[in-house]
Amino acid sequence: MAGTAPNNPSESTPRFQDLVLRGARNVRDLGGYPFMAEGGQTGTTAHGAFLRGDALGGLRTQDFARLDRYGLRRVIDVRSSFEVRHWPDPYAPGRRGARQNVEYVHIPMLDQLNSSGLRGQVPRRMSDVYLQLLDNDAESFRLVMEALDGPGCALFHCRAGKDRTGVIAMLLLGLAGVDDAQIVADYAATGEYMSFSMHAQRAFVAVVLRRRVPRSLFVAQPAEMERTLSHLHERYGTARAYLQDYAGCEPALLDRLAARLRGNHEGSAAAR
Repeated sequence: MAGTAPNNPSESTPRFQDLVLRGARNVRDLGGYPFMAEGGQTGTTAHGAFLRGDALGGLRTQDFARLDRYGLRRVIDVRSSFEVRHWPDPYAPGRRGARQNVEYVHIPMLDQLNSSGLRGQVPRRMSDVYLQLLDNDAESFRLVMEALDGPGCALFHCRAGKDRTGVIAMLLLGLAGVDDAQIVADYAATGEYMSFSMHAQRAFVAVVLRRRVPRSLFVAQPAEMERTLSHLHERYGTARAYLQDYAGCEPALLDRLAARLRGNHEGSAAAR
């Protein structure tokens, strides 16, 4: 069932706050993670600020109502134009389920697989894609951060909620001061929520391409995010340094985003 928590979680596994949605499997809140701010302040990231997710095209009436009650105000869709054309987002203007109080923003990002309709070169491993996104698509990350800024809850998503969404979540959590181990765990959780659909996608891709494709492309292996974090730290320093110095985000914008995720802001949307 959508929204089922990972099986047999260990004591060290974060308690992911997923939303029980019938039409999406991997919509999760970035709240609940311990953080340490630059000044040494500690706390737990706030619920109701940012959601990460997979494609929303299967949402049902009760799902829209659930997200409305949760305080959703913005949807940032980072799928390619190809994906959006073939699998429209229900929150896009003119689509079924679109709400006047929910802003829809489309910021295309490429993952070399879903985004090209399987016409591009298949990557050797997904962390290669993550590193290329960081190095070559900084402007898109700036646009995403600007779109996330504002009152109410914001949801960002791609196709499976693993790759492009995973890098955005990495940057947001790092900006708030969440440590690398927790960021890796947040990434790896997609494997629990999306294991069946990713297995089916791998079989489909193999049929279309008429050859086997690396299994690593369709699982959320912790090593992929660990490698990405190592690259981030070695080349850019911190998530904030990357977003400010390389992607060009205004310091005040990053302050607001960090404050929202840390919960020290006015008018936060409480999880309901």
